[in-house]
Amino acid sequence: MLNVSVPVVREAIAGLSTIGLVKRQQGKESVVSTPNASHLGMVLGFRIANANVDDRAIQDFREIVEVGNARLAAVHRDDAAIAELQAALTHEREVRSEDELHVADVAFHAAVAHAGGNDLSIMTLDALEPLLHRQRERVWSGWVAGGGDLETIIEAHAKIVDQILAQDSSGAADAMSAHLKQARTGLDYPPRTAAGSPAIGPIARPPEEWS
Repeated sequence: MLNVSVPVVREAIAGLSTIGLVKRQQGKESVVSTPNASHLGMVLGFRIANANVDDRAIQDFREIVEVGNARLAAVHRDDAAIAELQAALTHEREVRSEDELHVADVAFHAAVAHAGGNDLSIMTLDALEPLLHRQRERVWSGWVAGGGDLETIIEAHAKIVDQILAQDSSGAADAMSAHLKQARTGLDYPPRTAAGSPAIGPIARPPEEWS
């Protein structure tokens, strides 16, 4: 039907299997896999790389997704979601390095998405995370260069959690929007060099001193 040889078809199927689009099973027919965040991430990454999508456009899209997630979280959160949000917030208060900060930030925003319970929103945020890694580093660099600190970020996250706990969807959306404006502030400053990269310690007081 395709006017190609069997080896070519096998090679194509093997390639699709390698990137997770087809599932191969010994002695059975190959089947198309259900698309997941990694597949969407590949599409978004290719688009960003080849269509000259800049950091501000990525930030615009992130805000659409995350503000919506916060709104949904306030409506649909349950006891398990509340526990995940509070654990993520506690973890952030214990970070001691920039790498730990980025991991904790990812976990917090994922917890908000999980609280919202929308499968497509969760998948979209998961797909964005690898693409946001470099941007997170740049935003933090700019935020610090502009005089920002870790404590202010955590306070913003705490306000989001408070609104979600109160089941105030508009308040949660507004709190998330205000928080993401902090990221925009970070984009206003040029990236720092590796040599100028500060540690977390001098930027914020130790957790035991936080209110």
